[in-house]
Amino acid sequence: MEYISGARYYASFWLRLLIDVIDFLVFGAVCLALAGTVFVLFQHTRMILNLTFTTCSALAFCYFVVLKRSTVGTIGFRICKVKVVGIDGRRAGWFGLIVRFSFGVLGPMNWFTDLLWLSGDTHRQALRDKITATYVVKRLAEPAGTGKVVYRNYDIIGLNFLFREVEIPSATSL
Repeated sequence: MEYISGARYYASFWLRLLIDVIDFLVFGAVCLALAGTVFVLFQHTRMILNLTFTTCSALAFCYFVVLKRSTVGTIGFRICKVKVVGIDGRRAGWFGLIVRFSFGVLGPMNWFTDLLWLSGDTHRQALRDKITATYVVKRLAEPAGTGKVVYRNYDIIGLNFLFREVEIPSATSL
């Protein structure tokens, strides 16, 4: 499997926090505008709630999954010049992006602890990235070589997890 060489290619904690803030503000503004439009057009309260929730859910999936998988990216990704790649260095897969998205849906505490995790990680992977074997890297970053896929055991809050990672060869073994 391929790996991205050097910490300068991985998105830092502060950059990822900025990306998340930008994306949540953009998505929130779109949903607020949509809710206002639906409220003006329809008078039935139950219909307003159902239509707004359904539409915002579909928009969330399109914005946080479909756009992240595309070459366009979300507004936060475009401004910060990053992309999500899989463990092979190519565009991340649908399943991985859907699981990453579910972290935000499951609650803000998951998002916060997820971002804190990356501050101590060698590859600057958040917990959602560890689970889905994805990396958030600078847009111009390219795989620098190949490495062996290994499984590492992590003990997180008393729970054991086994994550798939690419072992980067040390400089002396190259």
